[in-house]
Amino acid sequence: MRPCTADPTSNAAHATLRLLPAVAVMFLACSNLVSAAPEQGVQLDPFARATAGDPACPEVPPPLLDAADARSAAHARVERGLRCAMDGTCAPGGSYRRDPQINDAVRAAIAADPRFARTSVWLTTSRQWVTLQGCVRNGRAHRALVDFVRAQPDVTRVFDELRPSAPAAPAPHAAPRAWPARRAAFAMMQRAHRTANETETR
Repeated sequence: MRPCTADPTSNAAHATLRLLPAVAVMFLACSNLVSAAPEQGVQLDPFARATAGDPACPEVPPPLLDAADARSAAHARVERGLRCAMDGTCAPGGSYRRDPQINDAVRAAIAADPRFARTSVWLTTSRQWVTLQGCVRNGRAHRALVDFVRAQPDVTRVFDELRPSAPAAPAPHAAPRAWPARRAAFAMMQRAHRTANETETR
């Protein structure tokens, strides 16, 4: 009688079958997004503005791909998601599955922190990696923001593309105040007296 042993090939097949529904959902979602791509581009990753405290900061556009690049990226994400789920290094559906929730949670956390009220920050999340863009007032706020985002739940990496805020324009010099009417009249009176004295002297 042959001993009953686990067949690793069979186990792998069963694991693949269990993952197929999640992978199929991810594939269909990506395909529908690309097929409905507008002419201006496709946005695969969640993108949001967290703060608007620096009005001089240039607007950051969302990360857009053309239809061909978006389709290629979508297929690569499905393959990567299947592979990491089979290896047990990510949840079924791939590491991109929770990006919208992560991006929204990080955006809300930045917006709620008064330390960053004078910044203008945008963020994108892809594969649990958060990219920060925008303007910060000084180095201390810069470091605090990156460390803060790095410590947020489910964030595995932070890409820092922040820039210093533009220096504030110098305040215009105040125009010299006009003499008050009394001082002007007094000066005119003094000149008149000097003129009269000179006339009498002659």
